[in-house]
Amino acid sequence: MRLYLCCFCCFLLAGALRADDLLPKVQRELKAQKFYFGEIDGRANDETVAAIERFQVAKGIDRTGQLDGGTLRALGVSGGHGGNHEGARMLDDCNTCVLHYLQAWESGQWEREVVFFTDTVNYYDDQNLSRDSIRDIRARENHQWPRRKSTMLNRVASLEPGQDGLAQVTARVRTEVAGDAGPPRVRTEDLVFRLQKTDQGWRIAALKLLE
Repeated sequence: MRLYLCCFCCFLLAGALRADDLLPKVQRELKAQKFYFGEIDGRANDETVAAIERFQVAKGIDRTGQLDGGTLRALGVSGGHGGNHEGARMLDDCNTCVLHYLQAWESGQWEREVVFFTDTVNYYDDQNLSRDSIRDIRARENHQWPRRKSTMLNRVASLEPGQDGLAQVTARVRTEVAGDAGPPRVRTEDLVFRLQKTDQGWRIAALKLLE
């Protein structure tokens, strides 16, 4: 994966993801309440999304599969920003940001991709890299793999408890890349995007590949 999508091997703002990060906490609580029966792995798989939806239906919360403030409060997970309407709007904005970023990456055009990053990004081995550094990495990738496609299969968005202007989107993404010769390479991976609210909207401040 590092050969052609290094940007997906990143770390979060405060360092590497810990086992007690938000989505694993949610999975653990859903499992305790008999809504989730899978592994506690922090992945946005079909079973996790379905469990969130089942919980929301049982509690009379809008069925979105996303972790809005009302869902987090009902689960007993600390935090939960804003009212239902405002929280849902922000989660939609976060999901849209990630989707549009993947479309920009797919295009291979740096001028489309660069606008989705903050000035520095927690990037690969917990480094804070500038946009220029990421541009150079992307140029090498684009030379080696000029054709690429991405499909977001699933995602769970959440507003960071107790931290205004921060959000997280955990997404299952299928990528296909190809060079001038040889068969395409196809992978399905779980990615964690840490987003920061700016005057220009939500921007990617950190990114990590879940192993």
